[in-house]
Amino acid sequence: MKKLLAITFLLISNLCFSQLKSVIINSETKEKIPYVNIWVENENIGTTSNEKGEFILEIDSTKIILFSAIGFETKKKSSDLIKETLELKPITTELDEVIISSKKSTQEFIIGEFKKSKINHYFGCGIKPWITARFFKYNHKYDNTPFLKKIRILTKSDVKDSKFNIRLYGVSENGEPENYIYDQNIIGIAKKGKKTTEIDISELNIEFPENGFFIAIEWLIIEDNKYEYKYTMEDSRKKLDGISYEPAIGTVPAETDENSWIFNQGKWRKVWKNVGTSKNYKDKYSLMAIELTLTN
Repeated sequence: MKKLLAITFLLISNLCFSQLKSVIINSETKEKIPYVNIWVENENIGTTSNEKGEFILEIDSTKIILFSAIGFETKKKSSDLIKETLELKPITTELDEVIISSKKSTQEFIIGEFKKSKINHYFGCGIKPWITARFFKYNHKYDNTPFLKKIRILTKSDVKDSKFNIRLYGVSENGEPENYIYDQNIIGIAKKGKKTTEIDISELNIEFPENGFFIAIEWLIIEDNKYEYKYTMEDSRKKLDGISYEPAIGTVPAETDENSWIFNQGKWRKVWKNVGTSKNYKDKYSLMAIELTLTN
């Protein structure tokens, strides 16, 4: 009888959790799609597909899963209908915001300069994927240097060469990120430690959109970015296991939340106000430390 009860309990336990395992492919070319952002809709549960398009996701019941990747239509699918492969449809609409023309590269203009030594606050990622975005408003001072040349980001990584994805978005009527102004992944690589990570995008020939645009950082929940560590809770000596996915992204204090957005649980929302932190950041908002270089 005891053995029967034990087996029954085991079966019930197994039924409470299920593992989604699939490979995400392009519906037209059948090529595997790396670094797809995967969310359980309206929940703080998710992951990222690896370089081979593979992903594993643990869920406790049937859920609606949201798949988001640059250059592809966002897809929602019930977890019980996900098979060995899952297809995403490429976006076929033109990227109206992208203007291709010749560059001289004789002038530069820098926006968002920051001092590395002054920054000690960061956006970090635990075991759940998320995206944070910073809005850059157009100014007529940029008319003589309209092309995007370099993105410099303050990163702090506990692992060697951690990867993150950059998404370039336009802006919707309500001010949140919407539609891509470039339809491919832009992968940044952060060296170990506190570094200024530079990404050269000059060859993309992208002009600064007149209605502004967002630079968004997407954390990748992949094995190469995983960092395991020990920590203790306040008023406790017990060592606990922690996991983070690198890198952390430096932030600067801002008076308003108008230029900083966060995507999690499958939705965009404004960044939260800092409470109970250092003097420079208290009752202010965090804005990613991003420096943008323009050229002509």
